[in-house]
Amino acid sequence: MRASFIQVSLLITSFLCSISVCAQSSLPLPGCEAAPEAQKVIDEKLEWNMLDKMSFNDRLALKRKVLEDLMARYPREFAPVNSYTNLMHQYLPQDYRKVRDGWVQAAKDHPEDPFALFLAGKALIGVDTPRAIELLDSAKAKAPTFALPHLYLAATYAKGKRADKAKTKENIDAFFALCPASTDGYAQFLLAKDPSLEPKVAVALRAHLAKETNPLRLQSYTLLWGLEFRTHPPSEHDAVRAQVAADLKRLESLNPHGNAEWETHLLTGYKQSGASKETVTAMEDRILHDYPHSNDASNIAYDRWDKGHPKPEDQTDTAAWTKWQQEYEEAAKGWVRQFTDGTGQESTWFYAIQNDSAITEKDGIAATDAYLHAARDHESPSDYGEYEESAAEFLVEKKWQPARALELLQNSKAISAKYRAQEDPKDNQSDEEAKDSANYRLYDDQETDGLILRAAIQSGQTEPALKLRAELEAPVPTEKKRVSTYWLNRARLEVIEKHPQDALTYYQLAFQTRLDAPKIFRGKLDDPLADEARALFKEQGGSETAWVEWSKPPAGTEQAAEGRWEKATKQIPDFELADMNGKTWKLKELGGKTLLINLWATWCGPCQAELPHLEKFYQKTKDRKDIQILTFDLDEDLGVVAPYLKEKGYTFPVLPAYSTVVGLLDGFAIPQTWLVDPHGIWQSKQIGFGGGSEADFEKEMLGHATAAGGGQ
Repeated sequence: MRASFIQVSLLITSFLCSISVCAQSSLPLPGCEAAPEAQKVIDEKLEWNMLDKMSFNDRLALKRKVLEDLMARYPREFAPVNSYTNLMHQYLPQDYRKVRDGWVQAAKDHPEDPFALFLAGKALIGVDTPRAIELLDSAKAKAPTFALPHLYLAATYAKGKRADKAKTKENIDAFFALCPASTDGYAQFLLAKDPSLEPKVAVALRAHLAKETNPLRLQSYTLLWGLEFRTHPPSEHDAVRAQVAADLKRLESLNPHGNAEWETHLLTGYKQSGASKETVTAMEDRILHDYPHSNDASNIAYDRWDKGHPKPEDQTDTAAWTKWQQEYEEAAKGWVRQFTDGTGQESTWFYAIQNDSAITEKDGIAATDAYLHAARDHESPSDYGEYEESAAEFLVEKKWQPARALELLQNSKAISAKYRAQEDPKDNQSDEEAKDSANYRLYDDQETDGLILRAAIQSGQTEPALKLRAELEAPVPTEKKRVSTYWLNRARLEVIEKHPQDALTYYQLAFQTRLDAPKIFRGKLDDPLADEARALFKEQGGSETAWVEWSKPPAGTEQAAEGRWEKATKQIPDFELADMNGKTWKLKELGGKTLLINLWATWCGPCQAELPHLEKFYQKTKDRKDIQILTFDLDEDLGVVAPYLKEKGYTFPVLPAYSTVVGLLDGFAIPQTWLVDPHGIWQSKQIGFGGGSEADFEKEMLGHATAAGGGQ
């Protein structure tokens, strides 16, 4: 339930009064961990499995009530304040601004209170970053042993236009000097930017956990194991696995009767310890038996089914993909019936039928209704528009209920516009970050507008589409990969306005500017551009022969030359990394070769689909003198990588590189492939796996590698 202005004002006044009182007292500043009594309330009253089953409104109301009570009882504790402000920022942005203004005013009223200065500084990061830095520096100066200002200064300097590696390191070092065993997620991410500090933190965290008995806190062993694997060379990983095995014995003795979450934590440990396949299977069987309706059991069931039903390697084999789809839907029906502890069953079935060309309209509509009903109940108003767009896209693709699809899309677009208008300015974005953000919004708008235009054509309702004219007729995007969609949407608008000749002109421009022609995926070719343009061309009396010529790109057009590849904007670090077999790879010693570096992780679904192609390509190129394939593994739980490689039979070089990549990039998507030329210059990158056959993959990778190598 949304708070009234009076409620929010009263809360702020009460909390700030508490700050004022504490500023004049000897009560301590927040420490490295929340006070046990406050953390106990959070653990028990905001337990995530319980929250997951609640409606969004009930969940929001409960969180607010618990956190507001904690803030009143423990005004100098950071954990409830941080959770509360994050909650308000995400779901009630207008009310959050009142809270933020309150923190800023408290800092003005109590300039000697480090906690008030810190809260104001944290609140202003990204909004008025210079002032945020001043406040955080002031809090740090007034209380040198107060760790939190160091953490948020490190975060501020870690990226953006004020990025400063030296200041990031200075502050993250200071934070961990004060809180050497911190498991804070933000701190651990920043720690990866200073890998020289990781061994010390691992030692401190191990000593801390040796005294711990709370099962929730003991789950931080997963974090510890990740640190220990990353801070030891692969040649010492057997010793790390032995230590993990010893830890597991202690954990099982401390909490012999846990829950599904605890058992899954132990299972992760056993996988990293190098336990036998039989041991791991027995643990999975225990979770399936003891917690048959849990999300944890669901994950095990899906993984087992996936291993037993490999996806067809040939994307063009329609019969094989039809068979696989039928088997998958049967399995999904069983999962929906069985795994009822959490929410999401409706989503499981809705997404299971997305690629089913044989699903009946009755069943498809029923799945859509259930999906939207569940989303309306459990998702936030700000997120609900995304569910509406997914439902509308399904209806548009199937050409079912186009008027309803149009209504859903209009509402989704309105929700997006509303929450965009409430976003704070981002004054610390680098030029590259601002460009990426603008490009993402352009992509999002183009996709939504394209669906609105298609739904309008299908339904015959032209008015909603015509309202988009100004947006659609904006200047041609500068981002090459968005140009084809721009012309495609212009063509659709002309179809709606019954200007077929103009529409055909724009369709042809869309053909000429697209960088990557669609490939057959799961036995089907999905190419709305070709389908729409060809239908209109034939309606105007065009012949098949003329269509073939008309739809060709003009001579000299470099269609598909770039595809999903983008120019790199950073320089790759001069790395020196050991692979999983102990061999050391140095960038400076690879000069003269074109490098194809694939970024992946064991938990990444698209990576799992791409890696078999990569392995076959590696086998064909491993003896070449001009090309070298490397992979950077980004698993934080590095102990699971060696068993995964053994199970899959992959032989390409795997370099544990989580810290290297986090140190270079502020965020990343995988799978991702980097192309580095023979001079060590990072030329381009490709994000995602586009599917296609083994031959398509080889042709694309080899073509780009050869071009980067100057045709060697």
